[in-house]
Amino acid sequence: MRAAERHRNDFARRDPETLARVFRHFGEVECPQVGGRLYGALCAEIADDAELLALAARTSPTQPPPNMLFASAHYLLLADGAHPLAEWYPALASEAPRSPESAFTPFRAFCLEHAEVITPLLETRLTQTNVIQRCSALLPGFAHVSRQNGATPLTLVEIGPSAGLNLQWDRFRYEYDPGGVAWGDPDSPVTVPCELRGTTLPALPELPARIPVAGRSGIDLNPVDVSDPDAVRWLRALIWPEHLERHARLEAAIGIARRDPPTLHRGSAADLLPELLRSAPADTALCVYGTHTLYQFPPDALRATLKAMQAESRERPVDFLTMEGTGDRCSELRRVAYRDGERQTTTLANASPHGRWLEWLT
Repeated sequence: MRAAERHRNDFARRDPETLARVFRHFGEVECPQVGGRLYGALCAEIADDAELLALAARTSPTQPPPNMLFASAHYLLLADGAHPLAEWYPALASEAPRSPESAFTPFRAFCLEHAEVITPLLETRLTQTNVIQRCSALLPGFAHVSRQNGATPLTLVEIGPSAGLNLQWDRFRYEYDPGGVAWGDPDSPVTVPCELRGTTLPALPELPARIPVAGRSGIDLNPVDVSDPDAVRWLRALIWPEHLERHARLEAAIGIARRDPPTLHRGSAADLLPELLRSAPADTALCVYGTHTLYQFPPDALRATLKAMQAESRERPVDFLTMEGTGDRCSELRRVAYRDGERQTTTLANASPHGRWLEWLT
């Protein structure tokens, strides 16, 4: 069994041996993919520390322990930037951040000292990231779906939108290199860069100046209110400390969302998606999408969500864009075309889990 497959199978288990393996996988495979030196260095030590593994074991079964432990500590530091541990966090350090390789001792002391506060965060919070740079893969995906539906205006439904920041993808500026291709409002406060890889490039120069969108909404078990400072602090805590550009991009996207809040529905996709699909205007193309959310679904809820799209396709076409998995190398952007109760899946692209690069395949 490959390491990535074993990691997925181990996701909900909380015994020390499994948790140690999960932290090692996170540090050795996932952190290098997205430039996470601090968390990578910490994972190597946490995997051998019984007390920190016991603390991480308090994470909800549906959530990834490494992400939750690191986000909980970061969340507390954002409230108290004067704590000495902040000097290892580039976004918080008063001077040049200290070496990640020396962070474990102060990190361990901080977590154990604040265990009574961290534990309820692990038990109740969710990894509701809004990785805005993933829109670099979604944009050509939406363009592909739009072309396949004759440029009919899209009715978009995002599954697991968190604060719904990626629902406003067409209000951002995109810059793809090599090639110097740009798309979107040049005056947008949010710029999404992306490195193009491979020999088959998406038809970016042919993108229309505007991809028509008739409606946009999201479904989340716990939608994030961008007007709530505490909710925004948790969003910031989920961003990895070295990713200064992501912190800046998040703040700018929140500013856009506060001026024009997205429509977010509280509940499960399995329950709410059927009605949202049925109520969409008949002269629009249905496009459901999600990025790195399906892995959190219980099996029954995932089956019900997929069946809702399949059932609706007997009345009208439904397209599903999904970007999931880290594997041993990348995420995959897939289009599932539901037509007349049948489905056809096409892998459109490989991409960085955080959208830093894109390799178009179709």
